[in-house]
Amino acid sequence: MKNIFYISIAFLTILTSCGDEFLDRENLFEKDLDNYYQNAKDVDEALVGAYSCLAVDDAQNHPILMANIQSDDCFAGAGTTDPIPNDLDKFTKNSGEDTFLHIYERCYQGIFYINTLLAKIDQATYTDEELKLQQKGEAYFLRAFFYFRLSQLFGEVPLQLEPELLYLGKSTPTEIYTQITSDLKIAIDSLPKEKYTTAWASVNSGRATKWAAQALMARVYLFYTGYYKQPKLSTLEEGDVTKDMVVEWLESCINESGHDLIGDYESVWPYSYLDDNWAKDGHIETVFAVKYTNQGVWPGNPGRLAYSNQYCLYIGMRGAEYAPYGQGWGFAQVSPKLREAFVGDSRLSQSIVDITLEVPDYEFGLDRNREETGLYIKKHIPIVADDGEGNVRGMYYNLYGGVQANMQLWNMQDDIIIRFSDVLLMHSELTGEVAGIDKVRARSGMSSAGADLETIKAERRKELAFEGVRYYDLLRWGDAKEAIEEANGTIVKNSGVDEPYQVTFNADRVFLPLPESQIRLSQGNLVQNPGWE
Repeated sequence: MKNIFYISIAFLTILTSCGDEFLDRENLFEKDLDNYYQNAKDVDEALVGAYSCLAVDDAQNHPILMANIQSDDCFAGAGTTDPIPNDLDKFTKNSGEDTFLHIYERCYQGIFYINTLLAKIDQATYTDEELKLQQKGEAYFLRAFFYFRLSQLFGEVPLQLEPELLYLGKSTPTEIYTQITSDLKIAIDSLPKEKYTTAWASVNSGRATKWAAQALMARVYLFYTGYYKQPKLSTLEEGDVTKDMVVEWLESCINESGHDLIGDYESVWPYSYLDDNWAKDGHIETVFAVKYTNQGVWPGNPGRLAYSNQYCLYIGMRGAEYAPYGQGWGFAQVSPKLREAFVGDSRLSQSIVDITLEVPDYEFGLDRNREETGLYIKKHIPIVADDGEGNVRGMYYNLYGGVQANMQLWNMQDDIIIRFSDVLLMHSELTGEVAGIDKVRARSGMSSAGADLETIKAERRKELAFEGVRYYDLLRWGDAKEAIEEANGTIVKNSGVDEPYQVTFNADRVFLPLPESQIRLSQGNLVQNPGWE
């Protein structure tokens, strides 16, 4: 059974009046900030609440989906009544003042959980001090992760570090990244050197690890020093985080973590289940992932829609099911330019569904589909299969069941946030050494091509396609305008009619607009991002 990892955490004070006899009784169910955080179990429950904020209920605010559409690898897609992906793709603002409120709130909800936990953890009684250190490490990792996610999405954001409501203005990139770096350094120092094993993953899959913290530090370093043109990361304590330190952490992850590449690239992704070749979620190549379960429900019911992976649904084929590829809303149509970049590389057919080769009965223009290219994201596309009783249902529903056999609820695959191949490629980029990139290329049957920056760029684009890193790579390399505008003139189908694709990169709008409701609530302290005023 797929692990059910996310639960809702709520601290409730029950205020009622049922007579003196009731009031004289101890309320065994009441938990508040005065009597919670008493032991490791309480702390773990609070951690799980923070982990739950990694998943989003509003799929149009899914960070991987948004980053794919913002990049040169995908066009908006979707239907003519879906303005949000078009705004992401074209650097416009037609979808409303709070378009990205959900992801903004989810990040700050997670941060609030962590701030409260860190303020209270020392009052908890532990019989195992190593466990306390580990739980602190997980908390610091998560806070760093949420702030890095916010900073990549929105740029300058409020730096809230206290478990109370404060009306804050923006912090500077230096302040934000100094906090992220300090939190990650604590996480690296606190989390145990516990190697990946299948047995470990069966219990701890989805948890932050020392190796995940090391890898995230490298990603933070590359983005901050690249985009903001700074030579190093600062910390709140004495001493900076330099490139040499980041390389040392990456080498620790490479040599000590137990993580490795799976022998077959295709086996990383769920569609290989059809060939009995799937490594399953939480495999050895996954350094950090967001987990999903079979308990996805509609809003208004107990539970959350985000227990299911809505991203998979939104990139499915719009208007019809073409088994084994499931139906969805047609977001993030793949650019033909990416297919061209893959020519001669076996990862082309392992990353992209080309309907001319795999779906001969595909029909363009269904349900007002726009910017159709005939190319779909294969790594995350919904997969349907016979359930053994003559019903064609989602593969995850066949494997694990669910609340309801419905295409909008039955996708449960992990969001792999950091893969081991990324660790290898970051190491080669930082050092110029070929070992990492050669190992990644060799898996797909390719010989060494060196480790110069242009080779690294091309390799990252193909190896990590659709995994939410390309847009930020383009920003940190300074390549975004040229890469994104290269697609101009590409013929796409809008409601079945051929039209040229057109986009103008807007350097003033590389970060998303802040939710206007949050600006109004800030008592004049928060201002809109430049370019979106």
